[in-house]
Amino acid sequence: MQPQLRTIVENIDPAETREFVRGVFNDLNRLLGYLDSVKSLLGAGGTSDEAHFIFEALRCEALAAAGGLDYFCACLDTPDALSEELERTSFAVRHELRVVFERMLPGARCAEGGAEARARLAEAHDLLRNCFEQSTVSLARAFRPGVDAAELFEDIRAKRDNSLRLYEDLGALLRSARHAEWHEGAEALALFSERLELFRSESMRHLMGKDRETCQGFIDGLSALHDRRSLRLYLHRFTCYLELLIKHVSMRSVLSQGTLSAAA
Repeated sequence: MQPQLRTIVENIDPAETREFVRGVFNDLNRLLGYLDSVKSLLGAGGTSDEAHFIFEALRCEALAAAGGLDYFCACLDTPDALSEELERTSFAVRHELRVVFERMLPGARCAEGGAEARARLAEAHDLLRNCFEQSTVSLARAFRPGVDAAELFEDIRAKRDNSLRLYEDLGALLRSARHAEWHEGAEALALFSERLELFRSESMRHLMGKDRETCQGFIDGLSALHDRRSLRLYLHRFTCYLELLIKHVSMRSVLSQGTLSAAA
């Protein structure tokens, strides 16, 4: 268990609640350990059957943990705020398990190629990891609201840093596109083209799949424009899309308004 969580647990009263919460944190950490094994298999060329076996073991452990949460809420005297958080955790765990075992893993078994199967297994891994990590953070915040998720999990810290870089680069790209839209000189268009290529080679990989495809479409479409009118229309459409995309990125759970304010 992370030192921050141990400190939180040690200050929980009564002792019965303290030991139960300690057990929940340990359960979630153990479930993340199963996912570490899946990630290692996928990275080292392990077989899909091995990954499926680990997922099955994880499901048994996760359902047992969710059942323990339900029992604690139903049978013991629990403060309302803690009870609600535990109920949310139990629901989230069961919901994500259904998604993984009813849709993602059957899709991985039916995949035509090894690459597609591994991609689906990786997707299942990512979904459950996010669930267990966010459940850990939410439970910790029930006792200490200021807990920083990025201090608990290195991958959340990396996601936060990548999302912040993406947010900043999208803002710079938007400013460059607006400048090129309203200034007809070749210099403005050249600067926009350079900024767009820099974005493509660096931050664009941190977009979600569909947004990445849409941005690539805009990049590919730039070279086909040959007159000012079509270029102006292209830039107007692109700036509208970028404004929406920036808003979506700003709503990512790993980013806080304080972080964005500092980056502005």
